[in-house]
Amino acid sequence: MTRTNRLTAVILAAAAAAVQLSGMGANAAPMLIKGDLNRDDRVNISDAVILKNYLLGKYGLNENQSIAADINEDGELDSLDLTALQDIIIGSTNRLPSGTWIGDCMGGKRYFSFGDGAGTVIDPTAGITDSFDITANEDIVVLLMKNSGAELSAFITWQGDESFVLKWDSGDTETFRYFCEDGINASELLTGHWVTSQGRTFDINGLSGKLTDKSGYVSRFEYAPSGEDVVFHFGSTENSTGGKLVHTDSMHFAVTWADGTKETFTRQEIEVRGGITYVNRILIANKTYGLPSDYDPGKILPDAQSAFNSMQADAKKAGLSLWICSGFRSYTYQNTLYNNYVARDGKAKADTYSARPGHSEHQTGLAMDINNASDSFNNTKEAKWIAENCYKYGFILRYPQGKQDITGYKYESWHVRYLGKELAKEVRDSGLTLEEFLCIDSKYKS
Repeated sequence: MTRTNRLTAVILAAAAAAVQLSGMGANAAPMLIKGDLNRDDRVNISDAVILKNYLLGKYGLNENQSIAADINEDGELDSLDLTALQDIIIGSTNRLPSGTWIGDCMGGKRYFSFGDGAGTVIDPTAGITDSFDITANEDIVVLLMKNSGAELSAFITWQGDESFVLKWDSGDTETFRYFCEDGINASELLTGHWVTSQGRTFDINGLSGKLTDKSGYVSRFEYAPSGEDVVFHFGSTENSTGGKLVHTDSMHFAVTWADGTKETFTRQEIEVRGGITYVNRILIANKTYGLPSDYDPGKILPDAQSAFNSMQADAKKAGLSLWICSGFRSYTYQNTLYNNYVARDGKAKADTYSARPGHSEHQTGLAMDINNASDSFNNTKEAKWIAENCYKYGFILRYPQGKQDITGYKYESWHVRYLGKELAKEVRDSGLTLEEFLCIDSKYKS
């Protein structure tokens, strides 16, 4: 006897003892699963019994049951639906998924990669990634989570080759749809707010997000990263755009699209805490972003001072002498200094070389002028050594030559800003100013 015939025999034997399941209202479950006539968020022999009894004229079906029973969606309930229901039950036995799937439970998305009895789950909302081992026993799957050691089980119902449903032992029901063949590595996710060289913004959470173009039009997408290959699905998998993705550094990647165009993406998370602006967790003080008047660390911050001390010592070994001629400046001090420059040179010219109060990097305790804050320092051996080596100690030359329109200030070979060694090297290697690196501007509002 074939497996299908054995299942039919079991159904017929159970039919005599089956009890009609009635009164299943529209709100009994949050979703309608094909074949789930008793609305318990799984498909098994009990559902086949109900459909069999209906076809034998023993019982009636309510509206939701009728919808669930029309497996082939031809508007008729007949033996073809019973056969299709049997196929669902058989197909859900000892079958495990492979590839990457999107799980949806009450609107919350998770991403599961399955393969060879193991897998990974990424929950972007909770910020959790965990790996697991998975086994199947009839229509039950068991996941052994490696981080927590928890054992989770669920009834699995396959709805075709590209969708299945898990009813977890917690009572929650999660629907899954096929996403891509490759597994997803959490390190490949592009989560965050990204601005691009084409004037677009991508807000990405997990493997989905929204795109806002230059005109303000918003569209939804999902994407599939796999090494250098990436595919964005806009609206549906039929509307797909692929390209080659290359990570430049911790805050940038570039995509060369199939038509040959290249688009640069810059991560940009702007947060204001206590009146202080942080871009990608970097404290920013420029013409656009100011500091409150009461922000007063009182001195150069310890990390920046320690970095300068190391730089000073190594410069001495090279026969050069470095010292700080201007370090921390308070809001009040900057106010006096700036107004003196305005009185001497006029506001327009003063704005090219001096910051207005609240907009000076010196107030952060992370910036300093070295040796001589004047143009006479520009071509000295010390200036050249600083330009070539300061990144090794965590500093960048903050206002480089030829970038006046971007930074808002003239070239200052003596002014450095502390970022930390790793970030300073990334900025230096990029050849960009800090504004360009973070895709921000530096312009006074008036």
